[in-house]
Amino acid sequence: MSCYFQILKRHSAKVPISLSSSPYLIKEMIDVWDFEDIRPYNDDEIPEVIDRLLQEPLLYEMMAWVYPSLDQTDIQEMFGELKSVEEFQLNISGPVFKVVTQMTTSGLTFTNMDRIKADEAYLFLSNHRDIILDSALLNVSLMEKGRPTTQIAIGDNLLRNPLIRDLARINRNFIVNRDTNAKEMLLNSRKLSNYIRKTIIDEKTSIWIAHKEGRSKDGDDRTASGLVKMLTLSSDDDPILSLKDLNIMPMVVSYEYDPCDLFKVNELLSLEKDGTYEKKKGEDFYSMMKGVTGHKGGVNISVGNVLSQVYDDIAEIENRNDKIRAFSAVVDSRMHELYRLWPTNYVAYDLLHGERKYRSEYTPIQRAAFRNYIRGRVLKLAISRKKLGHQREGFMKLVRENLLQMYANPVINKEQLEKSVESHIA
Repeated sequence: MSCYFQILKRHSAKVPISLSSSPYLIKEMIDVWDFEDIRPYNDDEIPEVIDRLLQEPLLYEMMAWVYPSLDQTDIQEMFGELKSVEEFQLNISGPVFKVVTQMTTSGLTFTNMDRIKADEAYLFLSNHRDIILDSALLNVSLMEKGRPTTQIAIGDNLLRNPLIRDLARINRNFIVNRDTNAKEMLLNSRKLSNYIRKTIIDEKTSIWIAHKEGRSKDGDDRTASGLVKMLTLSSDDDPILSLKDLNIMPMVVSYEYDPCDLFKVNELLSLEKDGTYEKKKGEDFYSMMKGVTGHKGGVNISVGNVLSQVYDDIAEIENRNDKIRAFSAVVDSRMHELYRLWPTNYVAYDLLHGERKYRSEYTPIQRAAFRNYIRGRVLKLAISRKKLGHQREGFMKLVRENLLQMYANPVINKEQLEKSVESHIA
């Protein structure tokens, strides 16, 4: 593998090579500096993109959910006036997500907003709970404060629908190619790493990226070592010191209720039973829509200080993989510290453990309300049990435990962090 990596470093341009004896056979090298297929749309492409969007019936259905008083002509006029990405965000996506926030939450709060400087570019390394809203709500908050919005990493698996693909790229999303074979994975990762570094350092534009592939299914936020490794591929420096230039700012979004919690539990149970989970056609799109339109209760976005003091110490670790794991652990601890806990999290912890350890963090009414919520979710999934292919025996108990664990894990993580700090001080 190390030999193969050296080959990749010598071939940064798109040139054909023969590796017939290698298990990593690639017929044609990928140009790791050509970002045309992954970048967001530019302003000069907007008119053509708008024309395509207005040909999609689904666009009018989506806009009608947010603006029921607007007819097709109104929407066409609204979109037809757009000439730039900034205008799209200010006049379409920003207002749309403000309406979504008003309709589906009991309030959006932002913690430590003053840490984000208007003249600096950051890599917002975030936990990931909702496909669309995690990053969209950050940009809404930035727009309201007159700050530049971020570019957003999104997996190509979520962009099968041409309308969604256009809406993503016009809204400053760049594409992470996941629909690829193992032979091309390293090259695509290096290309992505180059794009992120160039965007932040050269273009002075912030980026949002999730700290792992896919949403957290169990509420246990852990940074994937593979994601950190990808970020280091664009530099020949020490892998940890190379991250310093990216101005990494940990970010956490927390939802009082997760509209997609049943989808996630179903996936977890399938993985436990079969060792694999195959998504049904259109499932990602449905999850996106459910996440946007479903009730979320309170929502909080919190950012930490830019990581600046950890690099030198971690760089002294000799083993490369140990360095990556140590850095991931630092990011995790910052996220667990920043996470805004809701009464639902504390109630879930106490119900899961059969105690009232955190009874001071919620009222009897809040406890009863959450118990009823969990009971309703269990019954809803039980109705679909047979269709989903789950066994009847013990099913409702498993669903209940997984739901409670999902909501309780942020409390458990914060407990473990506090114990670790106390142990270190002692």
